Amino acid sequence: MKKLAAALCALLCLLAPGALALEITGLETETVTREWETSLFFSRMEELTGIAVQAHAVYEQEDYDKLLAGMEKGNVTADVLFKAALTREQEIRLIDAGAIVDLAPLIGENMPNLSALLEAHPQWREVIALEDGRIASLPLINESERQVIVWINRAWLGALGMDMPKTVDELTQALCAMAGADLNGNGKQDEIAADVMGVFEMRWLLPYFGIVADDYNLARGEDGTIVFAPELPAYRAFIAMLADWVEQGILTADAFTGTHSTAALSSSGSSEVARSGLIISPAPYTIAPIDSTLDYEALLMPGLDGETRWRDFLGEIWTGCFAVTSECEDPGEALRWLDALYAPENAKLAYAGVEGEDYEIDEAGRWSFITDGVRTVDDIRAESLMYTGGTMPGLTPSEFLLQVDSEIDVHVLEADLRVKAVAERVTLPYALGSEAQARASELALTLGRLVDEGIARFATGETALTDENYEAWLSELREAGSGELVALFAGC
Repeated sequence: MKKLAAALCALLCLLAPGALALEITGLETETVTREWETSLFFSRMEELTGIAVQAHAVYEQEDYDKLLAGMEKGNVTADVLFKAALTREQEIRLIDAGAIVDLAPLIGENMPNLSALLEAHPQWREVIALEDGRIASLPLINESERQVIVWINRAWLGALGMDMPKTVDELTQALCAMAGADLNGNGKQDEIAADVMGVFEMRWLLPYFGIVADDYNLARGEDGTIVFAPELPAYRAFIAMLADWVEQGILTADAFTGTHSTAALSSSGSSEVARSGLIISPAPYTIAPIDSTLDYEALLMPGLDGETRWRDFLGEIWTGCFAVTSECEDPGEALRWLDALYAPENAKLAYAGVEGEDYEIDEAGRWSFITDGVRTVDDIRAESLMYTGGTMPGLTPSEFLLQVDSEIDVHVLEADLRVKAVAERVTLPYALGSEAQARASELALTLGRLVDEGIARFATGETALTDENYEAWLSELREAGSGELVALFAGC
């Protein structure tokens, strides 16, 4: 009788509309108005998987932080955190508190698409797993992720009769020429040769000196071992170049503390023309006028050692995107729902929607959004799509996105691929244990400030770039723990 009653109860649950729907919540940061309750994305996912969901977004970071803090204390309401935006520290706290479940033993049985990807790329599992092997959340996988790129205004080079630079000296000569000409033709001397903001952006010039350094200021020496980047001889040559650029007017006086010239001058009404000779950004249109995007070319120059390499900024795995809570009665069902998004043909739902409704494909195989006088691209993004930055779980449909019918987008995406081909990581994310990582983060904060300040002082002439002063700076960095930081990552 008990078995019969249980079976009848299960049947009634299946027949009751919404009774078994997965309760989904998460952080929505899209700038367009996107209501998860009415989003076509979730209803289409239900049609695709046969799994019903009820989705409710949180729109303010402060409110979401309170939700996560409540979960740690046992106040768990939703079944799933979608677009969860969890840091590794939050993952550990939530799984240790029992608020989210370990997904490691559930992936193989419930997620054939993700399992195939992890089998083909075993290093990805190492990134998403905690130190003890538990898996607290699932990632976004993006094999053609947007890169930070140095862009040079090729149209301006052409106007000056100059070729693409192949050396640091040629680059300096080109930028110096740009600084003294009315290349945008607006009759004003408003060209900024190197429109670069802060030391963070300047460090993306290090590959031209044969150095790939990360946010820890760590790099690889000639023998492949981890070193503190400022200790490398070529690092001083990089700072010397910055000092030369300041002296020649290539870098503006406030480049180390100010804002991009285009942002600062945008209120003048003349921002419709390009002002920047060289910019450092994932895409030119984040700084320069969008109509000038095609004028900019990715500048991949070999380093002093003759090799062309770059820093892989974000990596292929963006963690913390999807977690299953302790309230979920069937975690396997939640994983089966998500697994659909690890297949390229389904991942398009989040990025482009449905063919014939949201986008169309022309005879050349190029796709574009379907818009008219009423429905705009922003409307489609709000009503049908779900992708926002690096918080969306699943697989990025890279091949499909490259077929977009947008010369600007294709130009940027193709540049990403060229950069990705020579990009490398200095250290893998989460390579350290919890205690070592906490210490590394502490050291990186202190050392990062000292490195940035030192570069700025030398480049602006506040401190003369002499042997004595440079060695004094390195000694200061050693005393602050640069050697300890290197030792923490020595085996990585």
